[in-house]
Amino acid sequence: MTEAGWIGSFMPGLDERLAGCVAVVVHTITTNGWLILGIVLASLAVALPGRRVRLEKTTAFNSLTALGGGVLLGWGAMIGLGCTIGVLLSGTQALALSGWVFGAAIVVSAGLGFRFGLHRRAAPGVF
Repeated sequence: MTEAGWIGSFMPGLDERLAGCVAVVVHTITTNGWLILGIVLASLAVALPGRRVRLEKTTAFNSLTALGGGVLLGWGAMIGLGCTIGVLLSGTQALALSGWVFGAAIVVSAGLGFRFGLHRRAAPGVF
């Protein structure tokens, strides 16, 4: 994008302070790591009594879908210089247009995915 002239070669604030959004790992598990672990364990604790958890064999289609989604999320986070949920949460709290546009795009995309039944093809019998 720099070669095309869309962005400059130096981004004040990002390049001088964040250095490409790379954080130095000081602890084995960071604060965000504990947060993510807590979210996963809390989700499991709520899903188990409701019998919403079951082990299933994975298929090639499900694996490729998950891999493709992960690659797209990683690519989007890389070119956006941040994480996707950070765009939504931080952007809307700062009343930035980008946060609201991203939130609307998530709602529309999820709605289209459910409308076309993509959730049924990815994991049959779950919903």
